[in-house]
Amino acid sequence: MKEDDDRLPLVQHVRQWGDVNTDAILDPKCQIFKIPSIEGVIGYQVDSGHAVAFGDPVCSLEDKLALADAFQQHCKSQDLKVIYAMTSKSFTEQVVPRLCQVSVEFGKKLILDPENNPIHKTGSKSVLVRKKVKHATQEGTMIKEYLTNDPKLEAAIEQVSLTWLKARKGPQIHLGHVRLFEDRLGKRWFYAEKEGRVMAFLLLNQLKNQSSWLLNNLMMLPDASHGTSELLVISTLETLEKEKGGLINYGPVPAPQLGEIIGLGPFSTWFTRNSFKLARRIFRLDGHGIFWEKFQPTSQQYYLLFDQKSIRLKTMMSLMHALNVTT
Repeated sequence: MKEDDDRLPLVQHVRQWGDVNTDAILDPKCQIFKIPSIEGVIGYQVDSGHAVAFGDPVCSLEDKLALADAFQQHCKSQDLKVIYAMTSKSFTEQVVPRLCQVSVEFGKKLILDPENNPIHKTGSKSVLVRKKVKHATQEGTMIKEYLTNDPKLEAAIEQVSLTWLKARKGPQIHLGHVRLFEDRLGKRWFYAEKEGRVMAFLLLNQLKNQSSWLLNNLMMLPDASHGTSELLVISTLETLEKEKGGLINYGPVPAPQLGEIIGLGPFSTWFTRNSFKLARRIFRLDGHGIFWEKFQPTSQQYYLLFDQKSIRLKTMMSLMHALNVTT
């Protein structure tokens, strides 16, 4: 299917320079900031006097600081305070304290290397993965990649997504709405099939600059065989290993507790750490990390940045709205 010609340049740019912010920036409700002198964009949402930017500026490394500076000036002219969600360590070090006063290490990006496949390792985690993969395979689950133009198959994959989303209960956080077959450039779909039914799928988004892929959707029907998710991940790793196709990134995943906090006083630091602990319990933020740890990934730290030293309730509410927090 042909991409929307007006949208294609943004999609191409995100595929070239994007990271874990891919879904948020390509969500239709995201606003885009750019200037003529730099080939790059910053995706953000405005809420209650705050501009919440998603991740690092989407541009070359040497242009990130200049684009962030221009964005800061733009927001100042609009009387907007700036929050950055999901920034890398390198960008964080560039802008703190020059543009942002506060940084909070809140989580990490997980990285899976196809040439270091956990199924071939020793240890309890690898044994667990092999058992789950074997169980799903023995029950007749097969993994395939969607490579054709098949509306019927797309509808079946979409139905898995709808069923999975409907089954979710309790408070939720998500960076963008699920858009499986839009912005197709740079996407790959792997799905699990059993007895002619699509039971699960995962979606990869290309990250050219990092020679890797972002895995940002992994969904499964309730009656899928035990171990189907593990089989999907392992099969995808094996495909990329054969192709020499790069790493798989997932995240950001919240850490068990906040890491380094720069720019806050003692009381604010204490309050922030305890608020995060409460959020972890309310939103059950341990789940994703527990699932992915069995694949023995490496990781990189990710941060929240604030241009003001005062982090108030209004500030946190703006951040929660931008991250689509629902209760």
